[in-house]
Amino acid sequence: MAGCLHILDNLPEISEKLKSREKVLLGMDHDGTLAEIITTLVDSRMTESMRNILYSLSQNPRIHLVIISGRTLESLKEVVNIKSNNIFYAGNHGFEIEGGGTSYTFDDKEALEKINVITEEMCGQLSKVEGMVFEKKIFTTSFIFSTVEPEKQESVRSEILESLQKYQGIRIVEGKKLFNIRPMVNINKGVALETVGRHFYKDEWRNRVTAIYLGDDNSDEDAFKTLEDKDIGVIVNENPPETTNAGYYAKNVKEIEDFLRWLDEK
Repeated sequence: MAGCLHILDNLPEISEKLKSREKVLLGMDHDGTLAEIITTLVDSRMTESMRNILYSLSQNPRIHLVIISGRTLESLKEVVNIKSNNIFYAGNHGFEIEGGGTSYTFDDKEALEKINVITEEMCGQLSKVEGMVFEKKIFTTSFIFSTVEPEKQESVRSEILESLQKYQGIRIVEGKKLFNIRPMVNINKGVALETVGRHFYKDEWRNRVTAIYLGDDNSDEDAFKTLEDKDIGVIVNENPPETTNAGYYAKNVKEIEDFLRWLDEK
């Protein structure tokens, strides 16, 4: 969607969309959306003011929250650290989900073994690249080159992509100076958002709910694609790409915090 709109300059329009449905499903990425990425994802943490806003939103009976991340479920719950019946956590891009008294974990052993084999082979190939980081997360693996020397990053990116493309039956998603691999199954951030929507609002949820999704990465496009005209997709990027499926953008995490504060006061 070319030419998405600045979210904070279009709050009256957003307000009208919110009035059109009785409930709100608020979906969000974590790293780069709710928290600044400092050097690595491991260092990414929300500010206390952001956490306070999320907690307040989780107490609103009109709003249900789902935080969907490439992090493991355990890591995501630890960094967010909010307990509420109104909040779901989806780790590993939706391969593990927990909340509302229920949970789901992907358990295709053959698919997971394939990811494990590829991970071991790739780690062996790239282990000598100084600054290379591997995140093995059982269901998915991320190959992160953000801490490789800047002048070497493009060549490392090309090496990773060329090597991964030799494998069959996996999905390769490029993020911000990383590649993520996962089983070739219908699980992604969009599917996770819809799964939580159906849990809270059953099959008629699309008629009752305005869905909001906030994200900053290529993996978030899967969620933006599921949104309808009445919904609100916000990409965090000062210069949003013309190829994004989000209808709105925020320049940075601070603007996401400002938007959430406005939403909390509605």
